[in-house]
Parts: sequence; C-alpha cells; structure tokens
Amino acid sequence: MPTETVNRRAPERGHPVAAARERAGLTQQQLAEKVGAGRATIARIEAGALPSVRIALAIGRALGGTVESLFGGER
Repeated sequence: MPTETVNRRAPERGHPVAAARERAGLTQQQLAEKVGAGRATIARIEAGALPSVRIALAIGRALGGTVESLFGGER
C-alpha cells in the first residue's frame, strides 16, 4: 500500500517566531504584510537571520510577544 507524502513544513528549525506565528494562525505572507516586510524576510528570520530593530519590534507587536522572547534575549 503506497504511503502519502504530506507537504507540510514544520516551523523553521523551531524558531520562536515561527512557533508564535503558527499559534497566531498566520502564514508567513500574512505576518509579512502586518509588519511591512516581504515573505522572504520572514522566512529568513525563521531560519535564524536577525531582523532590523524596526522589524523585530513590529513582529513582537504583531505576535503579542516581546522581542526578547522571540529573538532569544530572555534569560
């Protein structure tokens, strides 16, 4: 019996932004539109790139989290 392939991607490397975005029910494109960035920018951030301060703050506001919790500044 053939198995089905599911084309569903998990959050990029478990990044907190990806997890928070999914909890908020947003796609990368929707988050990008909310923060004034491109979808590719969100994908790079979820893959580990550091955003500008402006984008980091906008992502925090859009997802209801702190910059520290989303980008690793909390201890």
